Amino acid sequence: MKQINSVLLAATASFAAQTAFAHGDRAPIFLPEGHAPAGVMADHLHAKGEWMFGYRAMREEYSGIYRGSDEVEATDLAAADYSMMPTGMTMEMHMLDIMYAVSNDLTLMLMPQVMSMEMDMAMTGGGHGDMHGGHEMGSHRGRVSGTGDTVVGGLFRLAGAGAQRLHATLAVSAPTGSVDEKNADGTFVHYGMQLGTGTWDLLPSLTYTSALDRLSWGAQLSARLPMESENDSDFAFGERYGATAWSAYRVADWLSLSARLQYSKEGDIDGHYKGSHNHSSPADLQGNYGGEMLDLGLGFNLVAQGGALAGIRLGLEWVGDISAHYNGYQLAREDGVNMSLSYAF
Repeated sequence: MKQINSVLLAATASFAAQTAFAHGDRAPIFLPEGHAPAGVMADHLHAKGEWMFGYRAMREEYSGIYRGSDEVEATDLAAADYSMMPTGMTMEMHMLDIMYAVSNDLTLMLMPQVMSMEMDMAMTGGGHGDMHGGHEMGSHRGRVSGTGDTVVGGLFRLAGAGAQRLHATLAVSAPTGSVDEKNADGTFVHYGMQLGTGTWDLLPSLTYTSALDRLSWGAQLSARLPMESENDSDFAFGERYGATAWSAYRVADWLSLSARLQYSKEGDIDGHYKGSHNHSSPADLQGNYGGEMLDLGLGFNLVAQGGALAGIRLGLEWVGDISAHYNGYQLAREDGVNMSLSYAF
């Protein structure tokens, strides 16, 4: 989080210095609302021969155990035979966003990423601490970090008339992230603490955007579809479907404000770890993954209009839950932050 904050503060200060003299009565070099909010990927195409290099970051905080839509206590988990419970988790993603336009109707993209996750565990005061070759651990903190999965794909223009545009994205997620992360005692970490899915996943999406004067809006349907029934550790994450819609308003040549709704639905985990692992906490069991969530995102996009930073884009978005229904027992997400920084030439 310190890295994200440092980049954000430095970039925002530089943008303020560059835009103070840049816009005046001149037409903007780039419209800030020309890109979707920072939490939306594969949202735009580029002109033939154009490159874009970008950096994306995401951080999410989790706390509180829920079953369905209701919060539960340690005593409830103990009564359900869990001897351990997660008390908090943070997840960070850092991604390179590289795009190249083969033509006005086809843009290729490459998105390698690194992941880091940290989870705190505590005793519930009950339960039997069932294990499959592992052993029950006391209160502790687990952390993993490393290369995540890599996304490769293309964005295809389907239609475009005036400000209205429609394009499809067909991408695959290559399993470059580890699914063999283990605790100090040699047991597998919780399923959700692995660095990737471990399977080749299909990532299709359909995106519509439009604008009128200073107001813009868009919507996207997306999915993550595993193309294999199990990974090298003998499990597979469930299918994920998403729908999001947003609107942005340009308050200055260099600044737009946005609001976004996002719905997602994900299945639980199929399969089972092939090696030694614990069954003492909800995060150890496949049925305690997935569910349905409705989120709200609020953010802004900046584009420097002049000086040395002309054309550089910065987007920041806060995301919070409106409602959620979790499969089984799960940590609830408190809130998240998305950031994007990019330059096209």
